[in-house]
Amino acid sequence: SRVFPNYDHRFRHPGKIGDTLLFRTVGIPHPKTFLFSSVDDYLKRFPPEGARFPSSFPFVLKGNHSGEGQMVFKIHDLEQLETCLDQFRAMENSGTQGFIIQQWIDHGGRDVRVVILHDRLSSYWRVQRDPQQFLTNLRAGGIIDQHSDLNLLQKAENMVHRFCQHTGINLAGIDVMFDKNDMSDQPLLLEINYWFGRRFFGSSKAYYEILKEAIKRWLASFDSEWPKRIR
Repeated sequence: SRVFPNYDHRFRHPGKIGDTLLFRTVGIPHPKTFLFSSVDDYLKRFPPEGARFPSSFPFVLKGNHSGEGQMVFKIHDLEQLETCLDQFRAMENSGTQGFIIQQWIDHGGRDVRVVILHDRLSSYWRVQRDPQQFLTNLRAGGIIDQHSDLNLLQKAENMVHRFCQHTGINLAGIDVMFDKNDMSDQPLLLEINYWFGRRFFGSSKAYYEILKEAIKRWLASFDSEWPKRIR
């Protein structure tokens, strides 16, 4: 890419809805997902009197602009769904609209974060030890594991590499999951995080040093007239 970081799709395909549309466009495997522009959009397509739902319970409900596990819910029944829809409707009054409903996949309490920094990928498991908590992000108590099932980490990296080759994304943390009941070990892309945590790198300072080296490599990939020094 002639731009680093390349945020074209961050603005063309914003939020969780945008992530899903991009996955569909590229043809990347991901959990079955339903997109809703508003609560009214949901109620029009799935009216309460019809007793129909986008997916069987449980399923995952995510606000379009949720992050760090906020506004992400595992929905077990109609009562919980109605409570969350009321919450989303209140948010719409302040200008925050849209959400997705995603098929629940049993990932065994862990998923993979793959970080792309220009031409290099790093990956690690985010593991949740609390069986009552389905979120795996570090804020929700997840821990980092770089050493388990390296073959699956490699599969996740390969999928992300393919995705980034198609899209030009070159700075992001991309979440990947595996269905523990799927013997094929097919990686499924979950979401794109253009702003992501740095704990894996040790500290923000360490991350910025790694980022600085990535920028140098990116500049070096161009013709000789491009500047090579980053001050």
